[in-house]
Amino acid sequence: MPPIETFIGTAATKIAKDIKADAIVSIEKVRSEEYEESDELHISVSIFKKTSPKIYNKTEYKTKIRKLESGSMIPIKDILTGAINRKYIEQGEKIVCVEDGSLGAGYTGVIFIFDVDEIFFKISKHKLSEKINSEVIESIINLASEIGIEGREGRKIGTAFVIGEPSELTRYMKQLIINPFYNYETKQKITDPDIKETIKEFAQLDGAFILDTEGQIISSGTYIDIDTSEVKLATGFGTKHRACAAITKQTNAIAITISSSGGKVRVFKNGKIIMKI
Repeated sequence: MPPIETFIGTAATKIAKDIKADAIVSIEKVRSEEYEESDELHISVSIFKKTSPKIYNKTEYKTKIRKLESGSMIPIKDILTGAINRKYIEQGEKIVCVEDGSLGAGYTGVIFIFDVDEIFFKISKHKLSEKINSEVIESIINLASEIGIEGREGRKIGTAFVIGEPSELTRYMKQLIINPFYNYETKQKITDPDIKETIKEFAQLDGAFILDTEGQIISSGTYIDIDTSEVKLATGFGTKHRACAAITKQTNAIAITISSSGGKVRVFKNGKIIMKI
């Protein structure tokens, strides 16, 4: 009987054909003794890109990810981010991803189907997930968009989320109110859907939300105390936008703002607006 990987590959090819996928991405471990003791997992990525209804061109490259615990899922979005940055995958494409058992995640094989939507493509293109978990950024952008559209209690509200290393951000943080996230027994993560309404409620407070790179909420109602004189933004932007621009210029943080006037969502990196939603 052929190995199970053969059946998985055949199934992935059939799925790709049936859903008219633009590419098949195959991920497997690079087998080498020198990598065995490493904290990182060295992998080979093969991309079969459809060039006509029955023809796929193959591109292959090697990369690395953090080692997985048994039962964990490989961070597929991180792999696709690398493929987008290499310009192998484009916005709007439908991808079938195949992971084999060599990765040591406790699965014999897994097949994923993924749509490269606009937000994920822009996150990848601007390399926002280099230091910050991509799911954290996506969760905040989606939540910010909801706040911008819905407002709260019948009125528009504005707020900001700053995501980065706490050791870098602490010097610029000044608490305006008692921090509602201080001394939680369990750390609250922005990716947890159960706290979405809580975040929307606290978004009415003055100040910003501060989060670490894994999405844990450090504080809300926080004033960003930073010199904004070097910030170059168009006239019309208020203190909150300028402070967010400044802190992303002085640190490796990313900031996401919601405007109280029109509900527009903006993403800041390196002191500049890089995305508008």
